[in-house]
Amino acid sequence: MRRALFIALIATAFIFIGVLSVSVFLPPNLTKYHDRSQTVLAEDGSILRAFLSKDGMWRIPMRYKDVEPRYVDFLIAYEDKRFWSHLGVDPLAILRATGQLISSGRIISGASTITMQVARLLEPRPRTLLSKLIEMARAVQLELTFSKEEILSMYFSLAPFGGNVEGATAASLIYFNKAPARLTVSEAALLVALPQSPTVSRPDRNPHKATAARNKVLERLLVDGLISEGELNEAKDETIDGYRHPFPFVAPHLARRLVNQYPQHDAIHTHIDPEFQKSSREILKMAVDSEGGEINGAVIIVENKTGAVLSYVASSDFFDEERLGQVDYIKALRSPGSALKPFIYAMAFDENIAHPETLLADEETRFGGYRPTNFDGRDNGQVSASDALRTSLNTPAVTLLHKIGPRRFLSQLGTPKYKPIIVGTDPGLSIALGGLGISLEHLVSMYTTFGNGGNYKDISLTKYLNLTERSELFNQLSSDYIIDILQKTPRPAGRYNGLEDRDIAFKTGTSSSYRDVLAVGFDETFTVGVWLGHPKAEPMRQKTGIKTAAPVLFRIFDMLPHNKAEKGRLRSATLKEAPKNLRRVVLEKNETASRNQDSFGVAFPVDGAKIPFIPTSDGTATSLSIKLKDGSRPFSVFVNGRAMHGRTVSRSITWTPKGAGFYSIVAVDRAGNVAETRFELAHPDAVLGNR
Repeated sequence: MRRALFIALIATAFIFIGVLSVSVFLPPNLTKYHDRSQTVLAEDGSILRAFLSKDGMWRIPMRYKDVEPRYVDFLIAYEDKRFWSHLGVDPLAILRATGQLISSGRIISGASTITMQVARLLEPRPRTLLSKLIEMARAVQLELTFSKEEILSMYFSLAPFGGNVEGATAASLIYFNKAPARLTVSEAALLVALPQSPTVSRPDRNPHKATAARNKVLERLLVDGLISEGELNEAKDETIDGYRHPFPFVAPHLARRLVNQYPQHDAIHTHIDPEFQKSSREILKMAVDSEGGEINGAVIIVENKTGAVLSYVASSDFFDEERLGQVDYIKALRSPGSALKPFIYAMAFDENIAHPETLLADEETRFGGYRPTNFDGRDNGQVSASDALRTSLNTPAVTLLHKIGPRRFLSQLGTPKYKPIIVGTDPGLSIALGGLGISLEHLVSMYTTFGNGGNYKDISLTKYLNLTERSELFNQLSSDYIIDILQKTPRPAGRYNGLEDRDIAFKTGTSSSYRDVLAVGFDETFTVGVWLGHPKAEPMRQKTGIKTAAPVLFRIFDMLPHNKAEKGRLRSATLKEAPKNLRRVVLEKNETASRNQDSFGVAFPVDGAKIPFIPTSDGTATSLSIKLKDGSRPFSVFVNGRAMHGRTVSRSITWTPKGAGFYSIVAVDRAGNVAETRFELAHPDAVLGNR
């Protein structure tokens, strides 16, 4: 016994003599501790998604204060009873272990403290006497450098739990499917036991051995008086199911986006509401699945007052390869259709170009080479600006944009964060009807302006941005006018619980050839954006914003909370008669071209044509000649949104279609004038039968 005491004292003296020089010349290597799994967190602190560390481990950092207190008590009682009092090395434990070794000739118990285990986890070494002495020196060094709580945090982050699972957080998520903040007695005891033999006792591979290891810990805790007999029996009755749960996979597109944006952050804090995220994804997936085919969709929910993004569903199913589910459709640039019209009218009201009761001409009008037509192909004569916006008429919107100027309007849509994409070098009047690319995120951020009295601010994905700075986009009255108009827009068919008395203003959009359908709406609290479309921007058959996207929008609002007694209801302005100078908007002769004037356009195929599709003998399609009239060279030609041959000086372009179906041709000349035609290639029998 004296010999054992002498050895223990010599070892301890060696450690304390060497630690001073080690601390100066060889500081602790914390590389492994800092190589952590990045996590993206929801508003409530729950994990949305985690990513592997650089060395391929699930290693999620965990702070001492976030751990279930009984787990801490169990760990210290089982592993290191004098943890709070020793300086990294426990001489009494060394003495005990050495005595047991000498008396029995074999190792009965170890003498490693929790701090020594942390040292070994940071710098793994072969199990030799020299390694043990270095480990002891490192333990003292850690104690002199860090607090006890910090050392425990290291242990909770680095302890092995089988395979590539390290740390109590990762282990709790994988084995119990929950964070380690509220562990049962059985779960806490298992987390204490697993690091002793993480490979042998893995619950997902050896549940029986894991159970035996847990029960051993429980029995020790009973002896130490940390649990009662009843808690022991109850804990032993808990079954270890042997199942490895997947890590949380919520808002995967947002998580991937943020870890690329903030690579230096271990944990990225978002505003995402887990319930909103779950419910909006379910609603979107149900809608997408009911549409069938390759159609996909996206939903984003923003809090008006703060700009915080509460839900970010960037596709219906991340793993759906057919629908290109991994593409972030909230960020993707797509055509907004008519969804920009409210901003044209708001700007016109703001600049005293028009009033909600101003009369506008909805009739055939050419603006140079551009002739807008309504969705249904009909003209409505003289209509008020309110009715024109509410029914989404095209010519009145283009007229107001012509008065404002496309370039000036587009500058108001652009921010340092968001830049719309236009076809050609200059913005044309077609942007009023969706002739540009804009993201759903950008569009929704613009719509929050109405819920904030005409003040615009970029929306926020994380808690790292200032959510208070805003800039005036248009005045309060103009904003209130738009709200009043959009509140009276006819709602989509269907029954929505609790929305009858809820103020919701919304606008839909349908892009050319039904490639994109959108709906954006807002009340006093939230702004919601919904997009559905073909991932490859191919035409969809007869899908519209009001029929396809708007029902999803209203189901989302049906899910969102609403305080009926809330004083801050969505405000609007009562419409009054337009002042004399704004009773009518008239285009001067020099502002438009006459109906008969020869101007830039597509001469063939003509708009609305049904052309026979005649395949050749080898099954390939017969070529067609696209003919342009007037306009300034060179030209850019797009078939169903895809560019042909690059820019050309020829007004006759040979094109070979893929097959029968509906097609859209858009041509843009050097001046930025846009011409479009829509037609169908059909079987000859169908064409003849139509006559």
